Amino acid sequence: MFSSTRKIKIDKVLFQRLAEAAGRAGYASTDEFITHVLEREVASLEDQLDRQQAEKQLRGLGYIE
Repeated sequence: MFSSTRKIKIDKVLFQRLAEAAGRAGYASTDEFITHVLEREVASLEDQLDRQQAEKQLRGLGYIE
């Protein structure tokens, strides 16, 4: 996987909350924490979409109603 740096805008108040949460959770940096949170959320959404697709296929095959 290639790593690149992209800039995004985050509200100052939200960034401060993220920084505090990162510190309490023991992350080395706020960036590391934000990356982890985003990766976890994307994985969750992908899992949900995968489950929905599997359910759709099973319905199409008549295994579930």
